[in-house]
Amino acid sequence: MQFTDEPAPPGTTPCQTVQVFSAKVTGLEGGLQWPLDLYGFVAIRDTVDRRRNIIFDRKRNNCQTLTKKDPYLVLTGPTRAVVLMDPITIEVKLGVTGTDESEDKVLSYLGVEPYIHGGSLYSELLNKNYRSELSTLDFTLGHIMSSVEATIFLQVTDGSRPDGFSCRFVTRTVSIDQEMVLLLHSGDKTVPCTDDGSLKLLRRVATVEVNGKLQVSVKAWKFDSSVEKEVVFTPKKTGRSDDTLDIRFCKIKVTVAWSLIWRNLF
Repeated sequence: MQFTDEPAPPGTTPCQTVQVFSAKVTGLEGGLQWPLDLYGFVAIRDTVDRRRNIIFDRKRNNCQTLTKKDPYLVLTGPTRAVVLMDPITIEVKLGVTGTDESEDKVLSYLGVEPYIHGGSLYSELLNKNYRSELSTLDFTLGHIMSSVEATIFLQVTDGSRPDGFSCRFVTRTVSIDQEMVLLLHSGDKTVPCTDDGSLKLLRRVATVEVNGKLQVSVKAWKFDSSVEKEVVFTPKKTGRSDDTLDIRFCKIKVTVAWSLIWRNLF
């Protein structure tokens, strides 16, 4: 959102970015068995800002339980677009809990630079896997060409909040429509909202080709009743766009803040 409401520096143009769709744990070793109580962090660094851009972060007292059926990390980032000018670095430090802290084990500990061909003409889907310590970590990434940053906000504006319903909100760029960024999945819990009806999203930043389309969709269900809706946005280089998801019992305003991405080095 750096240049949503103010002009970008001269020469700032859409650029190549990396979208993190998912990360999952596979190939357990060292006697580890499912389920796993996982903690630690996964972060990405690029040359725009060498500080960690966190995509997963759990403390030991708030670990995530992974199962063989669902080995995916619940990602909460990145908080800004990941720029591909020079190689990016994925940094991982993950542990699993034992019966007490002294019996914890290091699940994955690595720093890698995934090879992404910067000369590609089109956006593409990439699968990267890295072996470390007692597991393999599989990443599904998107190499997004000539892209802008989209920051997504959802707010209940009419009707009752979706209490009692399970809701799943996702966004995707139409050029790689087989993968998505999970914005929120309430599961069996109440959809988290602030007092003004704004939904508390797990993730809200995505990148999309400036000449492409961004889709935001929802599936809401309760027992044998369900509804699916989507809205599609044409990207901009600055400013905001909004539309409404009407899921019968409420209306949810979708706002997308657009921004070019600053590529000057810190």
